[in-house]
Amino acid sequence: MADVARAAGVSRSTVSYVLSGTRPISGETRERILRAMKDLDYTPNVLAQGLAGRRTGIIALIFPIGEIGFNVTELEYISAASEQAREDGYHLLLWPYGADKIEEVRKVVNQGLVEGVVLMEVRTRDERVSFLREANIPFTTIGRTADPAELAYVDTDFEASGSMAVEHVAALGHMEIGFLARTQADLDAGHGPMVRTRDAVIAAASEAGIRAHVFTAAPTYPAGRSVLGEIVASAPGLTALIELNEPATLGLMAAAAEHGIRIPDDLSVLAVNASEGAAQLSSPPLTSLSPNHGDIARLAVRYLVRRLRGEDYSTFQTLVTPSLMERGSTAPAPS
Repeated sequence: MADVARAAGVSRSTVSYVLSGTRPISGETRERILRAMKDLDYTPNVLAQGLAGRRTGIIALIFPIGEIGFNVTELEYISAASEQAREDGYHLLLWPYGADKIEEVRKVVNQGLVEGVVLMEVRTRDERVSFLREANIPFTTIGRTADPAELAYVDTDFEASGSMAVEHVAALGHMEIGFLARTQADLDAGHGPMVRTRDAVIAAASEAGIRAHVFTAAPTYPAGRSVLGEIVASAPGLTALIELNEPATLGLMAAAAEHGIRIPDDLSVLAVNASEGAAQLSSPPLTSLSPNHGDIARLAVRYLVRRLRGEDYSTFQTLVTPSLMERGSTAPAPS
């Protein structure tokens, strides 16, 4: 920085102000400093800046990684969040720890490495949210707790997803349906999307006079293959499956084909929250009820940046209604 200051004919503090943006500097002086930086091939040390000025230019995306890594839909969130952070002048740090790894979240915050946090895979009761509030670090969530009154969040309306899914299959004449979630442990832990969708499916099915079953499977291809046998054995009259378990569904559909179960002629499959890329991985492509995941991730990052800039966050709450995309995996119930 001292070399840049000498080359530009300014004080070192003026160079610091240009880098941090903490004080206004004339356009001419700014250009002279930037030209000196380019001539000297000077790159600011982000961490050193953070220690000196409490700004690191880094935000963390805390997103638990699944048993088989990130799936296609999850990668869409990550990619869009990274792009939005870059557009807003920040770097994105991906921190792939689960909701039960509160000590890891504590490390991220206490090390002073990040200015703010975007939190994903939010539980209805989430210890990470409580800690981030107590730590007084700006954060937003993709997802929401059971009581999100003072939470800055963007979330899919999973209650609407469940109701719309039942409405869709009911209109096709299906009278016995299933809901495929992730593990029972996820449901017991209060994983927001799973719990909200399950409850909405059960309630909507009951109201429509439809028999509904809940099945669980680890989010893996082999688990999906295995759960098909459970479905056939325990619910032989089931003709439609609503799923919120992308990896397992691919395994289930492959196993169905091997056993002569035709999709959608014998079994309709409707995906909740599957991205376009994920829906196209199966044959036939999955009909889905989904939001635009990239838009959700971008909005969450923009909310966080606005909080970092000191804007009032009391209105930073958005609930997104999903859209139905028919791609050929649902059909009228077999007669």
